[in-house]
Parts: sequence; C-alpha cells; structure tokens
Amino acid sequence: MPQKCPQGLLKIPEFVTDQAPKPLRKIDLPVTTASTAPDPGISMFGRSALQRHERRLLRDGQPVMVGARAFDVLCVLVDHAGQLVTKKQLFDLVWPGLVVEENNLQVHVSSLRRILGADAIATVPGRGYRFTMRMAESPAPTAEPVRAANSQGRASDQQAYRRTIAVLPFVDLNADPEQEYFSDGLAEDIISHLTRSPWLLVVSRNSSFAYRKSSDSSQAVGQALRARYLVSGTVRKAGQTLRMTAELVDTSTAETLWSDRFDRPLTDMFAIQAEISAQIVSAIEPVYLHSEEKVAAEVPNQDLEHWDLLMRARWHFWRTTPDHVVQAQALLTRALEIKPNDSPSLSLMAFTHLAKIWGAWAEDPRATVAEANRLALVAVRNDERDAFAHFTLGTAMSCAGQMEAAIAEMECALALYPQASAAAGELGRLLVFSGRTEEAEEFILQAIDASPHDPHLSLWIRSRAIACFIDGRHADAVRYAREATAKRADWYFNHLLMAACLSAVGDMASAQDSLTKALSGRGYNLQSLMFGHPFVKVEHREKFLGALRDAGWQA
Repeated sequence: MPQKCPQGLLKIPEFVTDQAPKPLRKIDLPVTTASTAPDPGISMFGRSALQRHERRLLRDGQPVMVGARAFDVLCVLVDHAGQLVTKKQLFDLVWPGLVVEENNLQVHVSSLRRILGADAIATVPGRGYRFTMRMAESPAPTAEPVRAANSQGRASDQQAYRRTIAVLPFVDLNADPEQEYFSDGLAEDIISHLTRSPWLLVVSRNSSFAYRKSSDSSQAVGQALRARYLVSGTVRKAGQTLRMTAELVDTSTAETLWSDRFDRPLTDMFAIQAEISAQIVSAIEPVYLHSEEKVAAEVPNQDLEHWDLLMRARWHFWRTTPDHVVQAQALLTRALEIKPNDSPSLSLMAFTHLAKIWGAWAEDPRATVAEANRLALVAVRNDERDAFAHFTLGTAMSCAGQMEAAIAEMECALALYPQASAAAGELGRLLVFSGRTEEAEEFILQAIDASPHDPHLSLWIRSRAIACFIDGRHADAVRYAREATAKRADWYFNHLLMAACLSAVGDMASAQDSLTKALSGRGYNLQSLMFGHPFVKVEHREKFLGALRDAGWQA
C-alpha cells in the first residue's frame, strides 16, 4: 500500500465536534536531487523495484509498506533468485545469533506473498523457499526530491539542552581509511532518522563530526555541543563478520543509559548500515523519553516549564490509574497554556481521554472518545508532519469505529517516521481487529523486534494473542496472553483477554479466576469492552464475547 498521509480522507465521527478546521500549514523545505548514476542496489522484477540502500520496495513506482524483517527476507531471496534458500540460511542471514520461532519466518513470507503475489515465493517442503519472479535489468535511478527534516522547537536554552542529542561518528577500530565511509554513514543515518522524532532536537552533522578524534570526556563534549545526550559507537571487521557497538550516554551524569552490540555477516554494507541505524534509533527514543520523564518527576513543581510539564505528564500517564491520569491532564493543561498549539501536548492529552475509556471509568464514554478525536485532529492540523500526532489520531479513530481511516493514519505515521515502533505495533493491533491477522503479525513482530524496552510492549504481545484467538490457535493465544499479563499485570484488560483465551481451551477454573481479576471493582459493561476491542467482523466479536460468557461474564 502506498505510504501517503490520508489528508482529505479523514472522516470525522459524527459525534465529534470542532471549530472550523484550520488550513494545513504549508512547509517549504529545501530540495536536493539524487545522483543519476546506475545503482547496483536496485533489483527489478515484475512491477516492483527493490531499493536496498533506501530500504524501500516500489510497486508501479509507489512505495509499498514492508516490515523491516520482511524486507531483509526479500533481499536474501532476491539475491538468490531461482535458487533454493534454506530456512537455516534465512535465519542465519536475517536473525544472526538469535533464536527465533519458525512461525516468525512464515509470517514474513506470507506478507511478501500478499504484496508480490502468491506465486512469487515458492515453498520447497521441508527445506526452504525459492524466489520465482523473473529478474529484469536495473535502470539508473531517476532523480528524486530528498526533503530535509522539519526542525521544531524554540524552547528556552536550558530546555533545549535537556532535549538535545548529538551523534558522534562511529570509531573504526580497524583504522582503515577506506572503510571510514561506513562508520560515518552509520552516524549520518542515525542523525537523519532521529530528526524525524517529534520529541528530540538533534545536533547537526557538521557540529558533532568535529569531535571525530576528540579525547575529551562525554561530559566535555556534551557541554561543548550543548547536548545532554550523546550517541557513540564502534565498528570492527573480524573475518566475515562486522561487529558494531552503540551506546546512549547522559552527559550530565556520564551514565550509560543504553548499550547494545550488533553482529552481521559482511554482505551488502549499505543494507547493514540502514538496518543497524534503524534498530539503534528504535531503541534510543523510548530510553531517552524514560530518562526525561524521571528527570521531570524530580523538578520542583514551581519550576516546571513546558518540557518538564510534558515529561512529567508522560510519567503519570504510563501509571494508568485514575489518579495518575487526572494528574497528567492537569499538567498538560498547564503545558498548553504555555504552548497552546503544541502537537505532542495535544496528542498526549488525547491519550489521557482514551485511557479513561480503556480503564472503563469514563463518566460519558461517547463524549470522552469525541474529545480524544477532537484533540488529535487539532494536533495533526497544527503539524501535519508530526508522526506522533497521526499515531494518536489513528488510535482515537479506532475507538470511534473509523477503522479504515485509523489504519490510514497509522500508515501515515510510519511513512513520516519509519522507526516509530509504537505506530507499527498499533497498526498491527488495528489489523488484528480488522481480521487481517497475517498482515498484523508482521507489524507486531517488527515493533517487538525493534523496541523491546518500549512501554507499549505488553500491548503488542496482547495483540498477537488476540490474532491467535481469532485464528483458532487457542494454545498460542493463552501463551501470548500470559506473557502480556506478566509484563503488565496492572492492566485489567490483559486479565480479560486471559479469561477469554483460557475459556477457549476449556480451562474454566483459571478463566473464571482471570475474569474475577479483570472485573474486580469495575463497572465494566459491553460498551466499555467494544471501545477497547473494536472488532470489525461480527463473528470475531461474538467469539470473544462467547468465551467470556462461558467463563461467567454477564454483560
């Protein structure tokens, strides 16, 4: 499906009221053109073009949404077009050093078949897969506009420092001048991806690269660049393996907030660069936000400025209890008094209303959903390039029964910010409730794989459980529901799902116990359930409700 923002397709639920819409702001961005030299990273087949360096698949000239792992699987199959590629080879090349369920590979192959056609990838029973489409000669790429990222924020100097992150060039431990392009390119890719985040201010390449061979401490570099957070790393070749390390440091305390190591076989260097930079960015943003939430929680109340108010509101929001959500709303009200048109603040305020719906304690659920939609619409109108705003609007629209528009908004969020794991996970959830379970699983796996420390993680695993429940794989549904509940036992709807799944496998005693935990102290009714479980197909909804009734639920 083309990655286009659904402007003009937004269908506002009839119960949502708003003032006359503001015209979308036109953003003039500098444009450069790409080189027209032949690009060996392009493979042509059928109506499709695989662009490895850009990590993009085009169909009839339009980008097609493909998950990160599915893209890697496609690259391996295309590189060996016409040949058998064993499952072991795919696991070694796409998930090196990791133990992965075979079902994960099947999910991504199924996704590719939906995009390219059922006959594009042949299954060799018991062995692996073969790419069967005829390869065409790759033409020189056409010149294409490359738009610079939209810069945001005019905060105070101190708040700008708090939000700013610098990416240093990665150190080549082999000291090979001919390979410096790779370590530099890795840092440049990370900078490019991070500038798309609505939460971050990123130091320019020219400024951060001036510290290529600096022996100064991270604190000294951070002070010189006016950046609280610093990303750095190393690159080293060892035989046929490329090993990369990366870390995120709080320069005010010299504390390492996150670090990881990535080992990849020496194949397509550009593809490795794109994959690793995307993984690093997906990991960095939630860690950075968690750190900022902790800092804001310690700022004296009278000293709170806009950024502190927003971060402290996030801290309360993720605790999900009624008291915490009310405190988040109060903080966001103050934040919006300072910056009335701030899209992140409006988006988070919309989510506080949705939290009341999901928590089954909204006094007027219909009006609450309407207000969440209104706030999300305003956030998008104020900044149509804000991926988080589109993510918020899509989530709100799903609660309002506008599933097609909700999915389009989520696709828009991913087009604007492909590393937005929350949007990938939420798209998976919406596809599950639409009955498109095979497509959904790919995006859920993409989110889990890219951002295993994200606060949304339990929701993504829960969506996978619902997909299994719909498909009749009840034992798998119980396994994933149990995992989701273990990660967030305080979310009652995880216990509700656990009850339905256990009921489906006939374990009624355990199902009744989970149902008791889910409904304890709550006036949970059918309307509340449907806002949080927007099944598109009646038979899926009735199956879920039937399992709950068998466990003893009386709506």
